[in-house]
Amino acid sequence: MKQETKQEIKDLIAKTIQKKLAQYKQETEYKPFFEALFDKKTIINGAILQSLYTTFGMSIYEQMAIILAKAAGYEAQGQYEILGAIDNDTELLIIDIFNSPRENKSIEIEEIKNSIQSAEPLKDNDRVVDVYIKKPTGEEIFVDIKTVKPNKSEFEYIRKKILRWAGLRLSQNKNAKVQTYIGIPYNPYFPEDYNRWTGKKCHKEEILVQNDLWNIFAGYDVFNELIEIFKEVGEEIKSEVEEFINSK
Repeated sequence: MKQETKQEIKDLIAKTIQKKLAQYKQETEYKPFFEALFDKKTIINGAILQSLYTTFGMSIYEQMAIILAKAAGYEAQGQYEILGAIDNDTELLIIDIFNSPRENKSIEIEEIKNSIQSAEPLKDNDRVVDVYIKKPTGEEIFVDIKTVKPNKSEFEYIRKKILRWAGLRLSQNKNAKVQTYIGIPYNPYFPEDYNRWTGKKCHKEEILVQNDLWNIFAGYDVFNELIEIFKEVGEEIKSEVEEFINSK
């Protein structure tokens, strides 16, 4: 990884944590039951970690993905809007594909491509993509980054949404090289394989987990380098975090 890319990611992580520490006092709430169970330091640690889990899930992973993709020479954008429209026949086809998954994702995309009609670039309710990448080859990648353990209804909603993304894009350009994915930032079951029964309606290849997810952004297996960056940030701000907690 280039030094400037590494530094950009380090700055992103460090500033996010520092901002959370600065905001903590404003966000603090009276928690009588937990205060009766645990000491103040444990409660503060838990509150900050929970806030960071949410922040990383909502935005930091997206920003990291964009930094890596741009460093790889790709076009990249967060919260990208796909404009397009899906005709009634293709909507019914997508429902059928969702209810009866085909042998693989490529077959499903091809069916959608053969069905979709050209349309005006309208704003669809499912148009927002967490991370959009376009490679120099013309390949377009659309990724919805989720929490590491989506429940059944979340997986089903995302699965249908990313099928519709393909339809929306192909309604504007039938020759577009479209790939749509569900992104899981890390594998909570490591070293075992990621295997959530809640995602059984999804194809294995459309769920990018840990190394596979960051690989698609960076263009190579960058996961271990990211872990090292996090370790470095942790060491650099350790005293700052401890000082903050001990002052409370």
